[in-house]
Amino acid sequence: MDTDTPSAPARRNWPLWAAMAMLAFAGIAILYVLFAAGSKPAETQGMARFATGAMHRLTVMPDPPPLPQRAIQDAQGRITNLRAFSGQVLVVNLWATWCAPCMEEMPTLGALQRRFGGRVRVIPVNVDDTAHLEQAKQELARLTQGSLPLYNDNSRGILFDVNAPGMPVTIIYARRGREVARLVGGADWSGDDAARLIEAVLAEDVR
Repeated sequence: MDTDTPSAPARRNWPLWAAMAMLAFAGIAILYVLFAAGSKPAETQGMARFATGAMHRLTVMPDPPPLPQRAIQDAQGRITNLRAFSGQVLVVNLWATWCAPCMEEMPTLGALQRRFGGRVRVIPVNVDDTAHLEQAKQELARLTQGSLPLYNDNSRGILFDVNAPGMPVTIIYARRGREVARLVGGADWSGDDAARLIEAVLAEDVR
């Protein structure tokens, strides 16, 4: 006689089948997580390990804008752009004299440049208007003990080029010109937290 009632052996075995199904599902989930982690760009993997201490605001953009080509001028009025420094690890800081957090962190960027010397190029790009350019030059020299040269973009277009949500913003570029991390807001760049980040970029250990 046909019946919809499960047989006794089937009833006894259903916990085993349920356990096997749960194990199979868990295995698939683990494989998915491993695949997703392995498919991330090498530059973004593990960068969270540097977002600690003084660098706790450090972020990694999944699709960062390219190194800006916009013209900027140096303290002598000569025109250049950031791509003139390609092949070097760059720490680009966008700042203004009217930005209090910018002024507060600037001495630590000078200290970062002195710590790494020619291994790293710290480039402070000022966005004050022309009328305040001399003031910016004097303040930069005072705050950094003359460690950093002045660059200026009085159009402020570079802020849009890098999608800056505010100032200060400091963007780190690897030697190939790819942005590997950024920090929005003031920070202490003079300590070991920042140094570990920069050393990793120099070693191209940014996985």
